[in-house]
Amino acid sequence: MDQEPKPKEASSAALDRIHRLERQERDRLDRELATADRRADQIEQRRGPTDPTREKLKSFEHLIRFPMALLGVAWAVCGIVVLTTHASGATSQAFVISLFVIWVVVLLEAAVRYIAVSDRRRYFACRQIEPVLVVLPFFQVWRIVGVERATVLWGEGVERVLAILGHRGLFRVLLAAVGLLFLGAWLVLLFEKNAAGSNIHSYHDALWWAVVTVTTVGYGDRFPISEGGRAVAVVLMLVGIGLIGVLTATVASFFVAEHTDANKDLLQASHEDLGARLDEIDNRLARMEAALTGSSVPVATGADPQSAGRPGPTSDAPPSGPTTS
Repeated sequence: MDQEPKPKEASSAALDRIHRLERQERDRLDRELATADRRADQIEQRRGPTDPTREKLKSFEHLIRFPMALLGVAWAVCGIVVLTTHASGATSQAFVISLFVIWVVVLLEAAVRYIAVSDRRRYFACRQIEPVLVVLPFFQVWRIVGVERATVLWGEGVERVLAILGHRGLFRVLLAAVGLLFLGAWLVLLFEKNAAGSNIHSYHDALWWAVVTVTTVGYGDRFPISEGGRAVAVVLMLVGIGLIGVLTATVASFFVAEHTDANKDLLQASHEDLGARLDEIDNRLARMEAALTGSSVPVATGADPQSAGRPGPTSDAPPSGPTTS
């Protein structure tokens, strides 16, 4: 029957878990602070020396960030209404004019800032996503977090995506899958183009069917009926199943490896602490064995020097066995 842990041992284990969680939380906060400092350093390095004009422009942008974000949302709403409705007459013209006016306001605001600033090259270096904000005013909502900060975040996102694509050759797998996708669409078109009762008569239809098949969606609006087309469909089905599995496993492996690298120091410290405790237990067992046998053993490094000097049982003790008269 298993013995229940002593209250002292249970409380010690609970304290160890609490300390470990505290270390993990402290490390997480340290990583967040380091990331924030790194982003601030990147912005400052790109910004260069302090310029009074740029400081004024920065204050001006901070003041109008919410109005510009609202203009971006209004531009998106007008665009959706124009593209998804069939309004005509004055209503349609009003929405189209609103789109144009908002776009002109965004363009003029950006042009004035670029004319006013002295070092345009450095100014553009820390605001590389601003052309997107001008071409598509909806992205003016990024002004809420700051264009310079959004540029840094965008760069980090691109680096992260490239790192995932390069992890364990995922990019090569995706490239091979895309090649098989286009090849399968072409082969199916060859088999189905002149088949009786076929509903795939163009490469556009064949490519749509191939994408639906590889992604395992299977809408059923396009399907092969010839033997050759069905054989190609089987290959694409197997490719789709394997592609989804590889993609999921690779992305999960990337995040697990990233989390492991982030906690490498904590894991190493925990292993060292565990090794020290095992050494201490081994030394205690050796001393207990020496005390029971009456022999002396050398004390390992890290052992308690006071306990090492304790004498074991002496040979002058009376025998424990029965005596004879």
